[in-house]
Amino acid sequence: MQVDMSDNTKSLKTFSIQLNPLFSLSLSQENHTENHGTTVWDSAKLLSLYLFDSVKVPTFEIRHDVVNVKNKKSCLELGSGCGLAGLVMASLGFKTTLTDLPSVIDRVLQKNSQSAVEEIQRWWHHLHHTYHSDIRPQIQVRALDWFNLPCSEEEKFNYILASDCIYEIQLVDPLLRCIRHFSNTKTIVLIAMERRDDLVVDGFIAKARALGFDASMVLKKLIQTHQILVANEDVEIWKLRLRG
Repeated sequence: MQVDMSDNTKSLKTFSIQLNPLFSLSLSQENHTENHGTTVWDSAKLLSLYLFDSVKVPTFEIRHDVVNVKNKKSCLELGSGCGLAGLVMASLGFKTTLTDLPSVIDRVLQKNSQSAVEEIQRWWHHLHHTYHSDIRPQIQVRALDWFNLPCSEEEKFNYILASDCIYEIQLVDPLLRCIRHFSNTKTIVLIAMERRDDLVVDGFIAKARALGFDASMVLKKLIQTHQILVANEDVEIWKLRLRG
């Protein structure tokens, strides 16, 4: 697995990550926007590498000469930014919804979700030696403001992801309420964040538990190799799940 994880990746117009010898993703970035969401952060890199290694690769089923991905599970990425973690889940066969504010969608997220389709299809072709025009990753891009959640009942997702979304304490409560809105007791929530401020990280975990989530950090030994690649030992991945 090869990827340029040096500190200057935010200055690149295109960030590329080689997830295995046959599959890579290339994401457009804009580092001059003064917007947190238009570049790829270390937390997203580490979460993506962890997901790609820990979630099963997709398999296909053929019925009446129609080929489909067997995986029927869904994934929601909150604060997608450039979309790296969510697009990795799409490559693993998940029906994936990428969300962010309209300004981020217009600048990078919509473009990256469209360009990833061809990269994913090429990998699927190599993976199963099959190609069919109907085999497309299921990717939806949607505007979502954590401070203004929809009032209607929403789909509950199998996975919810977020990376480097809580860099200040004011974001903890709206993010957790958004996660609660889209989850049930079967939902696996994975939050990757860099421990820059103990008050923010520890406050997030305490608030999550108070809202009814079990919270545990993914063991360091399970992501140690990826941390070496990313060269940032301050990134943590936390798993949340609503108590029954």
